[in-house]
Amino acid sequence: MKTYAIGDVHGCFDTLEKLLQQIPNKSRLIFIGDIINRGPKSLETIRTVMRMGDRAECLLGNHELHLLAVYAGQRAMSPEDTISEILNAPDCDDIIQWLRNRPLALVDHGFLCVHAATHWSWSVEETLKQASRVEKFIRSDKGLSQIGELFGKQQWSSDLRGKDRLRAVVNVLTRTRYLNADGTMDFKQKLSPADTPVEYIPWFKFPGRKTAKTPVAFGHWSTLGPVNDVSNVFPLDTACLWGGALTARRLGRHRETFSVKAPIYRIPGEKRNL
Repeated sequence: MKTYAIGDVHGCFDTLEKLLQQIPNKSRLIFIGDIINRGPKSLETIRTVMRMGDRAECLLGNHELHLLAVYAGQRAMSPEDTISEILNAPDCDDIIQWLRNRPLALVDHGFLCVHAATHWSWSVEETLKQASRVEKFIRSDKGLSQIGELFGKQQWSSDLRGKDRLRAVVNVLTRTRYLNADGTMDFKQKLSPADTPVEYIPWFKFPGRKTAKTPVAFGHWSTLGPVNDVSNVFPLDTACLWGGALTARRLGRHRETFSVKAPIYRIPGEKRNL
């Protein structure tokens, strides 16, 4: 079966519909995370992905984790959020339960798929292992009541334990763009490398990264643009929300790409509910 990984949808359902019309029928789909929030039709988007059943998988991105925490009363909504329609939907509890059972990382056709990044010191196996720790916690009896503890600027260290370890894993897999020279995560820089001071290192360029020989599909970084100077790096967030495009890339040896130009759903810095 052909598998296509799809970049950050952010509730831009109309553009997703157009993209799905291009992808061959019966293909497996991997949504790379952030299928909801900030765009106009988060509820319609997540319902559509859920209805795909086993044909589709969706990674947990930072916006899915945010929704879980807001639902649990562990985080406040932002003026930029467009998740109220999900929280007020009659099937909200079913949506939350579905999200709680989604992965943070997976491997398909030899590609490691993550929402944002993997740690430079982690192998593919270690990435999956650390992701599974968070997945098990979210699915546990305490997963929702304590999910707020997964948020915070915790750096990764192999000697971390408990919630500190889980928090660091979440930061690696769902928040990372740049690293500092010592390998720690930077939590502020969001622009492209061309518009960012050179001392900040894109995570996939950090020396000695253990997944360098493995193809990695990821999203989260709408300002990144194409990466042509590093092999095995496949960014999929092509700024659909901001008037770019929504992109699907086939995983495996035949790396065909489908892309649909998107309207400007949101203007950077604009704070309004859609």
